[in-house]
Amino acid sequence: MSSSVQEIAAKAQRKVLDAIPEKWKLDSTFQIPSNVMEIPKTCGILTPRQIEITEKTVTELLEKLAFGALSSVEITEAFLARAAIAHQLTNCLTAFFPDEALKTAQKLDGHFKSTGKVVGPLHGLPVSIKDMYDVAGHPVTMGYMAWANVVAEKDSTLVKALRDAGAVFFVKTTMPQTGMALETWSVLWGRTLNPRNNKLGSGGSSGGDGALIALKGSPIGPSSDIGGSIRAPAAFNGLYSIRPSSERIPKGGMRSTAPGNVSIKVSCGPACHSITDLKMFTKVLNGHSNAEYDASFIPIPWREVETPAKLTIGILEFDGVCMPHPPILRAMRETVAKLEAAGHEVVPVKLPFDCWEVALTTWKLYFQTGAVEQKALLAKGGEPMIPSLKRHLEIFDIKPLSVTELFACNTEQGEYKARMARYWASTATINPRGRSLDAIICPVHPSAGYPHDFTSWWGYTSLYNILDYPSITLPVKDLKISAEKDPKDLKYKPLDNSFDKVTYDMYDPMLFSSQPVCLQIVGFPYKDEELIAISEVIDRVVNV
Repeated sequence: MSSSVQEIAAKAQRKVLDAIPEKWKLDSTFQIPSNVMEIPKTCGILTPRQIEITEKTVTELLEKLAFGALSSVEITEAFLARAAIAHQLTNCLTAFFPDEALKTAQKLDGHFKSTGKVVGPLHGLPVSIKDMYDVAGHPVTMGYMAWANVVAEKDSTLVKALRDAGAVFFVKTTMPQTGMALETWSVLWGRTLNPRNNKLGSGGSSGGDGALIALKGSPIGPSSDIGGSIRAPAAFNGLYSIRPSSERIPKGGMRSTAPGNVSIKVSCGPACHSITDLKMFTKVLNGHSNAEYDASFIPIPWREVETPAKLTIGILEFDGVCMPHPPILRAMRETVAKLEAAGHEVVPVKLPFDCWEVALTTWKLYFQTGAVEQKALLAKGGEPMIPSLKRHLEIFDIKPLSVTELFACNTEQGEYKARMARYWASTATINPRGRSLDAIICPVHPSAGYPHDFTSWWGYTSLYNILDYPSITLPVKDLKISAEKDPKDLKYKPLDNSFDKVTYDMYDPMLFSSQPVCLQIVGFPYKDEELIAISEVIDRVVNV
């Protein structure tokens, strides 16, 4: 890379740090440990009151705001301070704008003081936002050097909808170059670190969200997901998240390298600290009249639903491509035992297709032109492609598709959807209650995290992107990874593919000893409300 590229990157990164007031900066001699989860509370920058505020859930904060027990200014300042600390520890931000955020908070406080009413369901709540969403007046780069100086002229649809609901935007978060990687790294912004172990990535493409929210530098943030980009960072950081049915959330004004590629649609949903917060935020997005901003989504109103007293849950431990590590399998089996003890029915799932074949189609549809748009932007910015994406393009032999080949891939996608729908319906015949599955529980990833630049298998998440099934990440909070309980399976013989052996060889329980473990809960398309309600039940069973 040329010195000019390095200078542009250094300038962009320095601008974020320079926006942090001195009172929120760590001492220049501060030695950052591998695990930084407790640093925001112990470094001496936050007041006891600010620690108390930032430890609250979204639901608790909104209740305090609605009754005037806390002001938006006080809450916003507390999260600004904690976000500043989080960024210095993990490199999770692309923009930090305290003055603008505090002015917005003051305006909302003034409205509440004069009227006694909130402007909307998110009144006064600080909300972080991923780099790829347009926020008027702020950079929107997608990790590309070529877009280092691009500034959004107006808000994206999602940002406008959240502003209307009363949200206070205060930071933008990092994502990897191109957005097509499950680790957050770019030449422009550098590497975002996992707050529990800096030898691991924080996930991608919403890795900035994952690290920031894990450190409680933001109470919640809407992310995007086309292959696992919400769910992987949530899982690697112990968070709840949802990838909704793709058409239920507006996406206008969200940047894309190839906006005309719509075979596999991106989805948008929150990452946060509780299923209650997840439900509330998703309900706000679904309940907003976005039609005036964006005609590309399906305006399905939020529905209140009830769950059966006894659920029927499908279990998928292994997709036939990449065997999950021992802690993931233990989490699955302990969850099954708890569900059965609570009276719920658990049945094994046998997917109606070969997951490797599905992945081949998925990657062809991700890069229909052979990644020509991404490569052109990288060349324009004078930067190399990040290693993990380069290896994935090689593994899946990505080349430009002819129109005939594209049509064939779209046909395959439709057939996979049809097979899955038929399979889901068929499970009613093996259920004594005569009902099909309520949900499927499976891994989010084969591992609880990955070392930097690791070539990871996306299949456990990307499967539900090509199928467009809503899915949730749910932490198994009392599971602690250990060498005693999660030893390497020395009898396992890895499969002959590009992912299973490297994933098996990489496993070391000590490397992951501080990592959380999350599971994925999958629902039927457009039954997002049912999925959330079912996940609430599972959360109570698993995390009682």
